[in-house]
Amino acid sequence: MRNRQVLFIALLAACAQMANGLGHAAEVLQKVRFVHASRSNSMAPKLIAQSKGFFRAEGLETEMIQMNPRLASVALVSGEAAFGDAFTSVFRGILQGMPIKLVFVHQKKGPYFLMARPEFKDVQQLKGKKLGVATLRGSDHLVAEELLQAKGFNPAGVQVLAIGDAATRFQSLSSGVVDVIAVGTPHDLLLRQKGFSTLAGPPEVGLPGACVFTPERYLRENPQTVRKVLKALLRAHQYIFENRQETIQTLLRWLPQTPEVASHSYDFELKTMTHDGLMTDSELDALMVRLGEKKRPLDEVRDFSLARQAMKELGVNSKE
Repeated sequence: MRNRQVLFIALLAACAQMANGLGHAAEVLQKVRFVHASRSNSMAPKLIAQSKGFFRAEGLETEMIQMNPRLASVALVSGEAAFGDAFTSVFRGILQGMPIKLVFVHQKKGPYFLMARPEFKDVQQLKGKKLGVATLRGSDHLVAEELLQAKGFNPAGVQVLAIGDAATRFQSLSSGVVDVIAVGTPHDLLLRQKGFSTLAGPPEVGLPGACVFTPERYLRENPQTVRKVLKALLRAHQYIFENRQETIQTLLRWLPQTPEVASHSYDFELKTMTHDGLMTDSELDALMVRLGEKKRPLDEVRDFSLARQAMKELGVNSKE
């Protein structure tokens, strides 16, 4: 009898251990890696999706790695990352034949401002001066040219220096290494608070801010993972639109900044995000023309089918 009791207890313990093991197995998350261009408030959708558990609800664990925009396409094609967000560099890579697709658009037009040293009060004073950009012909460079032209200034009249991301450009302008930069929120407000001049902005046309790109192979082999990522990001967009103060608190935890600066970013950048993550074919056609690259068939450039599936699951109506 005693032997039976011991055996029964042992069986119960084994069953409990198996159940515990199955519970842990159910909690195993699929890891996905994002590469992003800069440490800025434009990361808000991904931060919200992480902090509010939207990725985890889809069974995902995300890793965020900052990387030079010019390297993002290589990282995607090589399989080092599943998703990237640097628009101009990766979009150009697609137009040059890289097997990558645009699958989601956070922001159709980034809120750039042309910021100059305090002694410059007019764009016409910039002739022969130094324009600091992230990369040559990158988003901020192209938008800087648009803003200069809108004020009647020929962009060929400035010296262009490739110096790095927004934080680096901010420091370079502050220290006098360059005379003018195009920069988004919150750096425009930080510079104004230090007495620097706002000469133009935001742009009338502009270029998309953060987007989501993924390699064609990953999209083909892992469509459900891509759908889950986009669903989590759409939920983050909805949360941001509906929860201003909570989003600002997330920004404050993400970067050292004042509530005023975080609020400025929310009002000028995050409120302009897309509701559906989509971009029209005519908008994409215009971007291909503007970027001066050989045009490719749109089906080789974008695939919004999984974004639309995610929208349907969440009950989101397209604003297009």
